[in-house]
Amino acid sequence: MDVLQGETVAWQGHPSWKALLLYFVKYTLISLIPIAVWVAIDKGTSSRPGLTIFLALTFCGLVLTYGIGWIRRVTTRYTITSSRIHIRTGIVSRREHSTQLSRIQNVNVNQSLFERLLGIGDIDWDTAGTEEAGADFTLRGIDDPSNVVRIVDERLHASTSQGV
Repeated sequence: MDVLQGETVAWQGHPSWKALLLYFVKYTLISLIPIAVWVAIDKGTSSRPGLTIFLALTFCGLVLTYGIGWIRRVTTRYTITSSRIHIRTGIVSRREHSTQLSRIQNVNVNQSLFERLLGIGDIDWDTAGTEEAGADFTLRGIDDPSNVVRIVDERLHASTSQGV
């Protein structure tokens, strides 16, 4: 994101790796299925099946799981400046949208019990005049979401105090 003249970056980040924890656990277990199948076949029959293909399938599943998870995390960038919120996602096809802080009307922080235990959450910014589905300003899986909301509140207060 290009910072405009006179604009400063107040916060920048990605979704927390903790936000993808359930994804990693789920697909790691799914990736281990070929080894579980090999063990079951090995125990159930007198002839031993070749282990190589089962190990290769497990390895490929684990590489895909962690590779896709990493890509999902690093290709999502959230930036909050002194005057804007900017969300950028994607690697091949890119989606970017920004809004002025002055357009923010409501802020909602959502955390499930599991997310509260991990210290992460989603921040949903409702903005003036953006009813369409493409105007979703939600920062997902953010570490310490209350702190990010406080940063924006401070920026808004500073801009209204200066009469901007």
